[in-house]
Formats: sequence, C-alpha cells, structure tokens
Amino acid sequence: MAPVGCPAQHARRARLPSVVLALLLAGAVLVPAGRAGAQGPPGSELVAAVTSAYPGIGILGVAVAHQYTPVAGSSSSAAAEARSAQYAADNGDTADNGDAAARPFPAASMVKLFLAEDILHRARIGELTLGPADLRQLQAMIRHSDDPAASSLWVRFGGAGAVTAVAARYGLTGTAPPAVPGQWGQSTTTARDLAQFLARLPAVAHPADAGTLMVWMRTATPVAADGFDQSFGLFGTAPGLPAVKQGWMCCVSGNRHLHSVAVVGGRIVVLLSEVPRSVGYAEATSALTTAAAAIPLPHQP
Repeated sequence: MAPVGCPAQHARRARLPSVVLALLLAGAVLVPAGRAGAQGPPGSELVAAVTSAYPGIGILGVAVAHQYTPVAGSSSSAAAEARSAQYAADNGDTADNGDAAARPFPAASMVKLFLAEDILHRARIGELTLGPADLRQLQAMIRHSDDPAASSLWVRFGGAGAVTAVAARYGLTGTAPPAVPGQWGQSTTTARDLAQFLARLPAVAHPADAGTLMVWMRTATPVAADGFDQSFGLFGTAPGLPAVKQGWMCCVSGNRHLHSVAVVGGRIVVLLSEVPRSVGYAEATSALTTAAAAIPLPHQP
C-alpha cells in the first residue's frame, strides 16, 4: 500500500525480457514447486538466522514452509486427498518465531494476494465473469502493487468477503477483513497464515489460477505503481527468480508496516514487520533487507 507523505524511491534493475515473460505466462501451470526448496537449510536454522539479524527497531514475524508439490491428473476427491497428503509430507520442516509469527499485523498489500486468489477462484467456478480489463487490474495489483487497481477490485468484487472466504478455504486463523469497511490495507494477517496460504495454494486453488498468481509474483517490478522502491527484504536478496509480494503502509496506531514474502524454488519465507512511525522508510526497509540477507545458503553435499 502506498506510503503517505513520503518521497518516491526508485530502483534501477533490468526488466525481464519479453520472451522470458511470455514463456512464463505460457507455462503458468507448470511452475515447479516443493522439492526444490527442500535443499535449503532447515527451517529452524533459517528463522533463527533472520530473527537474529533483524535490528532491534521493531517487531518481526517470520514463518517458513515448503510449497505443496502439484500432482498431475484429475481434480477428483481422490486426487485432492493425494494432494493433501503430499502437502503434509512437504511441510515437515515448517518453522516460525512463535508468538511473533502468530501476531496479527495490518496486512497492507499482502491482502492483495487473498483478493486476487478469491476473484480468480470465483471466476473459475462461474460466480463471476472477468473481462480483459479485470485481468489487467489483477495483474497490476500484484506485479506493480497498484493501489487504485486494488481499490477498484475490492469495491466491485466484495473484498471483505473475499478475505473471509480465503481464510476459511485455507484454514487461516489470524486473517480477517478490516474493521473499517474499504480500508483494505488494514485487513489483518499473520506470518504463519501467509506461509500456510502460499504453501497450500497449489492444493486448494485450481492449478491454472495458482500458476497465474505465481507468475505475477515472479514478474513483480522493482518500482511500484506509485514510485516506491519494492526491492527490499526478500525481493532484494532472494536468489534466482523468486515469486515475491511486498507491502508497506503508514500509519496504523502510530506504526509503519513493511512486509516481504517470497517463494524461492519451493520454499516460502514470510517477513512481517512493524516499526514506530519515527523510524523512516529508508531505515525500516534496510532492516528488513538485512534480515533477509542473513538467510543461510543451501547446504553443499
């Protein structure tokens, strides 16, 4: 969500070549997940490294999980049970930092993930119809963290109901719509819930919809629609071509909130932070990047 009253920050990073983007979109349902992330360090080691590196300027919620590995085949109940079993097997190494990971934070732009998933889901089952302009807004909302697009989609497609529906379908116990209608950035979620949502996405969502959301996250732009530099936290440090979503907002109860999530290979890392308003965006984004940079490299065989 756009910062209020702060100058735009800019990053200079090469965009994906159009041919690469086209290939990603064409193969959206084939994006690999699951076992690739299992080669990294144990989740407990990762969480400990990140929390130790985070400067003592605020509160940091951290959660780590492995994304479910898609199972090819039909969408029958038997296949769904197989997918659920595989999800459980892939998530033997979940980890977080306890109370901080279960603490509800204002979601800021993290709520855009829930909104996009629910709109795609309802279109898939025939509850609503999406036109080309709607799909462009959905993509802009995720890739560019476009707030006007999010506000339009929230109003037209019942954003509060979307958050509630996603929380129910994914078993998210710390996620809720905003207390003040329309203030979508003040929806609440937890690091643990976001990790669970992204872990279960390939099992709960239609494979094509899950793949589309991952492609939009993988092609996130370093500069947001409002000019804010998104390349902080995991976006600035995760190797390869991570699927990322960034969030920033000021000020709820006198605090700034900066969030960063990434799917790297098949591993999910979630960082949610809260700092006093007196801590500027530059310091807050630097702190989150410092924490993300402390993630241990994969163990060598």
